[in-house]
Amino acid sequence: MPLKRNKERGEWIAASSEIKKIKSQWLQSSETNVPMLIVGERGTGKSYWIEESILHRKISQDRVLRIDYANRPVSIEILKRKIQSRKIEVIWWENVFSAEKSFVLELLQWWKEEKYSEETDYFLYWEIGTEELENEQSEFAKDLFDQLKPFQFKLPSFKERKSEIPYFVQCFLEEANISLKKKISTFDEGFFSFFANKVFKNNLQELKDLIHSIVAFTSSKKAIFKNLPIHFLENDSDSLGIRPGINMEVYEKEIIKANLIYTKGNREKTAKLLGISERNLYRKIGEYQLEDVP
Repeated sequence: MPLKRNKERGEWIAASSEIKKIKSQWLQSSETNVPMLIVGERGTGKSYWIEESILHRKISQDRVLRIDYANRPVSIEILKRKIQSRKIEVIWWENVFSAEKSFVLELLQWWKEEKYSEETDYFLYWEIGTEELENEQSEFAKDLFDQLKPFQFKLPSFKERKSEIPYFVQCFLEEANISLKKKISTFDEGFFSFFANKVFKNNLQELKDLIHSIVAFTSSKKAIFKNLPIHFLENDSDSLGIRPGINMEVYEKEIIKANLIYTKGNREKTAKLLGISERNLYRKIGEYQLEDVP
């Protein structure tokens, strides 16, 4: 069955100049026989970009061999037999650095022999998460990555693509409407400030999952931020960056201010997030002169 674009697959968003440049280079490389390495954080769309390249090359799904070393590693001998059978046109590697050292060494030796072979009649994709690179690696894994570096494309994280939030929201909203059989037309402005300030550890995938959940909970034609259940506002923020010698009131003021901005000024939700009463919050807002926030 060929890989093909459908409504549920969604649009390939590349609105910023940086992403447009990466996309252009990615598609240009897709018209050559060079191996392609894509690197990025979890949830940045690495698999999606590889699928788009395969679509660009008009290769059917049954001609793609996807090898996930975290779940189902394939020995080089088996790989060679599959290549010789000429039944595959694409080899797609995932989680290579999760493999045992023996697999990585075997793969490294094979790759050094194959990468400039003129007889190669298949395309190679390598998908690597930045978290894999940050983990302690064997000498062979480091050597393999060094061999792949010249073919590297690096996807930015979601926090580096904040200008594209409206495009992603619209795309994921359309997908959610289709999968959930809903007809939500739009999100109100409060959501966009919320999305811009929320920490998405799993990047675009987490935003997509959140939008699907919001659509599932929404019964009207428009999603209203003030109606969002409080548990949706939980935020996996980074370290507070506490420094010694700072007065506690300074931190309290900044924490209240940050949460007011985060909830788009919704004081009821801010109080719940802070674990204090609304009366206490109103008193603190007056004490710290935060009436005009956000």
